[in-house]
Amino acid sequence: MSFLNSLLQQMERSTAGSEETARTVMRMCGDLELQNALFLGDDIFTPQLIQQQTGANVLATFHEDFRAEKLRELGFDTRVVGAYELVEREGGWELVWYNGSAEPDGVQRRLEQLREILKNGGVAVYRTLCWLIDPSPDTKGYVERRFGRPVPLDSVLLSAREQGFKIKDFYIAPKTDWVSGFYKPLDELLKQYEGTQDGDAAAGIGEVNKETYMFELHSEEYSFVYYILE
Repeated sequence: MSFLNSLLQQMERSTAGSEETARTVMRMCGDLELQNALFLGDDIFTPQLIQQQTGANVLATFHEDFRAEKLRELGFDTRVVGAYELVEREGGWELVWYNGSAEPDGVQRRLEQLREILKNGGVAVYRTLCWLIDPSPDTKGYVERRFGRPVPLDSVLLSAREQGFKIKDFYIAPKTDWVSGFYKPLDELLKQYEGTQDGDAAAGIGEVNKETYMFELHSEEYSFVYYILE
């Protein structure tokens, strides 16, 4: 287990986000009464919110086994899946909530997969990392090395329409999702390793400090965007 992975086990989420953003996006989905829903992400709050707000039986899928186990202890149906794996269901899912980042297979392919597993008339929440404005060269180089290749916000809208989705709404994750929701709690955990001689810890601290510094300088250029699709 890497140094950073061990820290993420102590955090509420593995990427930027917040309970308030999840609630906001859920409200933007409208008043839904559902039988079933699929969640793929890195926090255990959102699947609980989906169940509370819609009445759905939620299958919560994770790449991290410790999050799956934590939610399973609360009585949820959970599953550990491979990278970018979307679980199919006979007849399709009424709601699919996919908290992704940058897309190595491309946004078009991920939207196609969402379309394939969504029930006719269903709702998809699709989160991906987007450029909000044209990035500066140093931001583009760093973000692509760190996260992959984000795409412009508008291009996702175009791709969704090409897949036959109706754009219900979209929501740009605020700066606080990154700072208060991720970097600050991570920094608090890192303080216990200040001055460490451990090579993995020192490298991890340096990596987090650089990422935080780059976000503070260029936060207006990129963020997660949640697309609510029908």
